[in-house]
Amino acid sequence: MQYPKIFVFILLICVSCKSGDEYAAKEVEYTRLLEETRTTYAPDRRTDRVAIEAVTRNNSLILRGYTTVPEVYRLLSDRIREDRGVVDSITLLTPGQTNDAYGLVRVSVANIRTEPGHSQELTSQALMGTPVQVLDQQDGWFFIRTPDRYLAWLEKGALTRLDRDAISAWFDGDLSTCVPAQSAVMSEPDGGRIVSEIVAGNILRRTGEERGRFTEVYLPDGRHGWVATADLAPYESLSKPVKVATDAILETAFAQVGKPYLWGGTSTKAMDCSGFTKTAYYLNGYVIPRDASQQVHAGIEVPLDDNFSQLQRGDLLFFGNHRADGSERITHVGFYLQNGRFLHAGADNDYITENSLREGDPDYAEHRRTSLLRARRLTENTAGVVPVDQAFRSLYTKSSSR
Repeated sequence: MQYPKIFVFILLICVSCKSGDEYAAKEVEYTRLLEETRTTYAPDRRTDRVAIEAVTRNNSLILRGYTTVPEVYRLLSDRIREDRGVVDSITLLTPGQTNDAYGLVRVSVANIRTEPGHSQELTSQALMGTPVQVLDQQDGWFFIRTPDRYLAWLEKGALTRLDRDAISAWFDGDLSTCVPAQSAVMSEPDGGRIVSEIVAGNILRRTGEERGRFTEVYLPDGRHGWVATADLAPYESLSKPVKVATDAILETAFAQVGKPYLWGGTSTKAMDCSGFTKTAYYLNGYVIPRDASQQVHAGIEVPLDDNFSQLQRGDLLFFGNHRADGSERITHVGFYLQNGRFLHAGADNDYITENSLREGDPDYAEHRRTSLLRARRLTENTAGVVPVDQAFRSLYTKSSSR
């Protein structure tokens, strides 16, 4: 029996509507699943990403995007295989086994940005000799992971790309670190031209040659030159600390007083609040989380009271406010000193300085006192306090993939 063309047309519309309704419902289902997955596996997009969306196209549901979490990739791939009509367009961003999947920062201070492009927000910095994972690239920029697990974009000129074996060989070499806030690698031991400036915490490789008061070094990109021997210390003095030495950390912190505030800064040139605390710890052997809202989860909690009676010199103070739902929003961090005083890099001061939390003191910071929320004590073997060597090696060893 033949049906009139109009009935065939109506039938096709009904089938299409039914199919469209089915995929619309499936899109809602997967959107909810993806949100739950993000909350569970990547609640902080600064350290892990589930950047995946569900979209309907031509009677197909497509899951497209990327994740940095292998477990998420496996779970979603298994789910999609069991669900006919769903297209898998998910990319797993993790470093490969070869093909220059890692790198070393080759400039004294590399600027890391939230998105690729020089006009994008400066979100952090990395120092010469720091290892990174290379996860992706776009228009001359690399999407990287740093030893504090931070995810951001680095311009290609600031990085020397290496495979796992080459980066491992670099760290097995005779390394030194720059000690003063600023020094230079020169083409000749008696002067010559500047090969590169260097700053505290930069990592260089000794060639074994010394002339008078100078030591010859290699930079991560193979350039070589001469540095005043007094400006260098063995890498092990930085990378393998015995314990968290509060007095030494505060000595390093006080050496930064008067330096300018810089949003995203994490070097001895200029720092933001958490870059200041992070740098003081790094130069004394420990990698701690990048931002104040991450550092507040490191170490152990210290109770706060009006007299600061439970605080010890060197504890971290955290400031902020409360969101509409009552949750804390941490926006600032500094070092507690004693007698209600603290040391911090604040945008309100424009430079690193001391302030008081006690009303009546000439440098009393009322807005800091009213916004003080938490205090933490960072010691060895506590959450988020990782020796430099351990943090670096976990980035490029075979056990580094989650």
